[in-house]
Amino acid sequence: MAIRLAEFVRAGTIDCSVKGVITGELLVEGMSSPMRLNLKGTPHPDIAGCVLTFTNPEIDVLDFEIADYLELEQTGFAGDMSAAQKRKVLSMPLEEFSQATEEEREAATVWKNTLYLEWFSHYNGRIVVEAVDYEWNIDLPRWTLTSEDLAEQAETAKAAMDMHLNFAVEIFQETNEEIRAAEEEIDPKANDEFTWEKRLQESDKRAEAFHALMEEARTPEEMEALAELAYSDLGEDPEPDVACEEDNHEVEGYEADELTLDLCNTIQRHCKSLIEAHYESLIGFPEQGEFLTLMVKSQTAADMVSSDGGCFERGFLIAHVKREIARSHRVNGGLKFFSSEVDPVIFDEVWRLRDCLVELAGELRK
Repeated sequence: MAIRLAEFVRAGTIDCSVKGVITGELLVEGMSSPMRLNLKGTPHPDIAGCVLTFTNPEIDVLDFEIADYLELEQTGFAGDMSAAQKRKVLSMPLEEFSQATEEEREAATVWKNTLYLEWFSHYNGRIVVEAVDYEWNIDLPRWTLTSEDLAEQAETAKAAMDMHLNFAVEIFQETNEEIRAAEEEIDPKANDEFTWEKRLQESDKRAEAFHALMEEARTPEEMEALAELAYSDLGEDPEPDVACEEDNHEVEGYEADELTLDLCNTIQRHCKSLIEAHYESLIGFPEQGEFLTLMVKSQTAADMVSSDGGCFERGFLIAHVKREIARSHRVNGGLKFFSSEVDPVIFDEVWRLRDCLVELAGELRK
């Protein structure tokens, strides 16, 4: 997965004055010393032959684990390096944008110059600094790129990116094989809640690994190619008929009674009212995404429990409900850091949802 440093860089210099070599220095908040670059390659024409200096008006501190992992001496190959890329950004706060009309949203979306610095470190892999809010300056060029130089630069950057993507695919495939091995140790005929929790945990790991792989893609076409590569060498799944014969055992679906159906309806109504009352007020808070996930997945769990015909196994349903109970604790725990800025009612309402989920798990266990 690419390491993205834009929000943690206080200032920096990229020196492209010597053809074929890019050197520089980045002051990264959270690192003990400046990060020094010594890369092979050439940048895009806008900074070729020049010295680029930049500062960041808004700085965050880099996580200490990532800071310890990063080498102070960055050697490797330059990828795309330019101060002339374009990116769409919002010219109004996200909260206002969510309430704006379609015409206002279109007017608020503007193109801005983007500083984009990418390199492939021998030790740390792909590193990217991409920012629209930096202040930067470029001096006069000492040399310019020829058409042959441009072709070579594009080819070198592509080769470095391809090598990195192949490595990322290999990591995903290794992770997926480890997950498969763990899944094979789970009894396929066991349907209790604890077994289902293990299955869902392995499924989460696979989803997280795949999401990390997809973050490496820069275009939809690259994303599609990566997905195809990721599963190309993992072997075929067993034939459906054979799989059914090997795993031919009776499974009892759960049929909800009236009390459980009422409880499911209560959860669904409560989640909808929570979204209407609080979702927009949480825009800009880190817990907004987790809050919405809790609302959606709690409703989904209630839908599955109340489905006609007993479509789902009891253990499977309990495992899903327990996951949302745990998520409710994380949401309220995370929001406590912003207790002075959020509506205090939200805490009681999330706990009320948690209590309903606990009650639903109890009904499922009867």
